[in-house]
Amino acid sequence: MGLSKASLSIREAYGQAMAVTAPLGSVVSTTTAAIAYAGQAVVFATILALIGSALWVYTLTRYSTQLASAGGFYTYGAAAWRRKTVAYYEAIFEVIAYSSLNAVNALTIYLVLDIILQLLNITLPPYALGLAIFVGLAYPTIASYLIHIRRLLSYIVSVSATLEVIFLYALFAYAIATKGFNPAYFIPAPGTSFGTIGTAMILSIVSISGAGAATYLGEETKTPRKNITAGIWLALILGGGAILAGTYGLVALWNGSFSSLSNYPQPLLYELFRFGLPIVMLGLALSVNSLLASNIGTTVGAARVLFNLAREKVMPKVFEKVNKENEPIVAIMIVGLISALFTLIPLVVTGSPENAFTEISVISSIFWLSGRIIDGLGVPLLYWFIGRLNIATAVIPVVSSLINLIGIGLSVQVPDTFQTTTLITILSVATLWYILKGRYGKPGTLVVDDNNELMTIDEYLKRYKQTARIA
Repeated sequence: MGLSKASLSIREAYGQAMAVTAPLGSVVSTTTAAIAYAGQAVVFATILALIGSALWVYTLTRYSTQLASAGGFYTYGAAAWRRKTVAYYEAIFEVIAYSSLNAVNALTIYLVLDIILQLLNITLPPYALGLAIFVGLAYPTIASYLIHIRRLLSYIVSVSATLEVIFLYALFAYAIATKGFNPAYFIPAPGTSFGTIGTAMILSIVSISGAGAATYLGEETKTPRKNITAGIWLALILGGGAILAGTYGLVALWNGSFSSLSNYPQPLLYELFRFGLPIVMLGLALSVNSLLASNIGTTVGAARVLFNLAREKVMPKVFEKVNKENEPIVAIMIVGLISALFTLIPLVVTGSPENAFTEISVISSIFWLSGRIIDGLGVPLLYWFIGRLNIATAVIPVVSSLINLIGIGLSVQVPDTFQTTTLITILSVATLWYILKGRYGKPGTLVVDDNNELMTIDEYLKRYKQTARIA
């Protein structure tokens, strides 16, 4: 048994892409952080982020229009760089990035609840932190374990993502109707530095670029090269547009000074109080649901990476085990366990959810952006290999990678002791496993054709080049 081949459509690809994009969750968490850097210029920074994300999605879809697999990004890296060490470490980066993002979202759920209930003069009991973390991690793990991916993405994730988009565009429409359209928000405010705008931009790019999570559905999606690519672009347009709309609405509706906006922990949810408690509760529920849906998407992606690595003899064979719903149950549980460690260890070390959130957010961003740089610089290599290199595929991916490199330089300061120790530990364990087990496998070598039939990447590219010559 294996994954459910050809059981998904563009709807599920869109749902998976939107799950990790998490428009409302991004405005609640990432945009709030971006405001702390850019203030009023956050709208301008979000526009730059959309442009940067479009460049990245173009780069990503240069792969997805040519290749499909359950391995997603790391299979692309293998095809481009033709080095199994590159494929192996990118696969590890993906699992770590997604598992740590699960931890970030679980902690965000608690922080959002705590802030809103404080405004209602309600104090959370001591066990609320543990309960929020449990729900934030257990719900996506159990849902991914028990529910077939088609139902999970069609009836749970897609619906919730669409509601988020409607909510954010409604906020934008209300801001225009009551405040008028203010073009000043679309240009940098006087005195705003390039560095602060750049940091805000890269924070938003990380959120919007979550659309790439659809790549892990390659084996399960009908006509994968077409539907995966369409789902990614659809999520960028709808999800990225909703993030920009919500950011504009947030800034335009703020009654206080922009300095107070920058200092407020959850300005979007605070603004909803003007509409009454029911709207506040609706916004809170949709925000929490957005973060939970994001964790479903990341769990689905990371589990398929481990499943595919097991088939390629890099990870233990037990990771190949699936249940009656054709879900990789052991891999899902391992992702849940890793996510729990990324949540609990920073909590114990730092002593507070706020500090734990900051620490693990940096780690997640480092691994995510590092993987995307590998992919971006690899596109020209792949297109040269298949004989389709042109100016666009040579230049745009490199520009996208440079943006991510600049983003790392702007947004990541010198790692503190905890971050440094964590990074060294992860890389050391990954390297030890590669020496003992991974180097005997073939990471990044399994792909599927347009009929979802499994084959090696060498066989696939050989057929591809033969077909191209005939055409």
